Amino acid sequence: MARTDTKAPFLFLVLLVTAALGLLASCGGDDQPSGANSPARHADASGAQPETAFPLTIEGSDGVAVTLEAPPRRIVSLSAHATEILCAIGAGDAIVAVERWANCPLGSNEKPALDAYQPNLEAIASYNPDFVYVFSDRDGIVEALRRVRIPVLYLKLPSSIDGVLEQIELFGRITGHTAEAADLVRSMRQRIDAVKERISDIQVGPRIFHELDPTYYTAAPNSFVGDFYNILKARNIAEGAETQYPQLSAELIIERDPEVIILADQGAEVTPEAVKARPGWDQISAVKHDRICAVDPDIVSRPGPRVVDGLEALAKCLYPERFQ
Repeated sequence: MARTDTKAPFLFLVLLVTAALGLLASCGGDDQPSGANSPARHADASGAQPETAFPLTIEGSDGVAVTLEAPPRRIVSLSAHATEILCAIGAGDAIVAVERWANCPLGSNEKPALDAYQPNLEAIASYNPDFVYVFSDRDGIVEALRRVRIPVLYLKLPSSIDGVLEQIELFGRITGHTAEAADLVRSMRQRIDAVKERISDIQVGPRIFHELDPTYYTAAPNSFVGDFYNILKARNIAEGAETQYPQLSAELIIERDPEVIILADQGAEVTPEAVKARPGWDQISAVKHDRICAVDPDIVSRPGPRVVDGLEALAKCLYPERFQ
């Protein structure tokens, strides 16, 4: 059964995303709708969402399309974020196995677990899936599944908040839960807009350092995690980095003097007190003014339905006087 009380090391996920998926150094290309090549379907005047028309063809990030004749009834989700999306739009009953760092419902042990980082063809096939989602072609699993005629969709992880919303809508079409996906996206957009409204008069927000692990890996503005701070008008001290998830030195962090430090150390349980004790960090404005904020790594690192929880939590860290 899936483990739900532990978390995947985020740095490992970062390295997998940047190396195996080849994410771009800029966020331009990955923010487009994730692979649906059927015409977009919009709500009618009453606000009702039309049902998905099948057969449905979706083009993957590798340029290979998968065609579904009907909504899948036996889904293997090899991604924690996809599992959360499928649960949130009411498609959880169709999931027969999940990636081991998530489950459906969230926090349960209902679904059998598989390892996306060491995928096993026989284990996946044993669940007789009619649809498999992967965000990485680790160990050649995509081609292996295709050879045994198991429908598999390979899509990169979203690289922006808008990309998350688009992928929710896509999974709604895939599963026949178009209306539920549209409702979820509408609710999420309303909450995002509410955050934006509260800071609409702010021109430039505080300087921030977002810590992914205790070795000072962080998120640049052109990454999925960095997009939170783009929305929040923050000045990211990783601006200008050559990669989406660079490793900074302690000296550079001290020099760039973040006004707010956000701790999202996956599995490391770094505390504000530990940060204050780091050599030389007592010079940093965030430390001087006690503006060190710990957040749940999952809600700011996993591109799923809880990204709005993450945005609201970060807004409270950056603008506590406006988000009580």
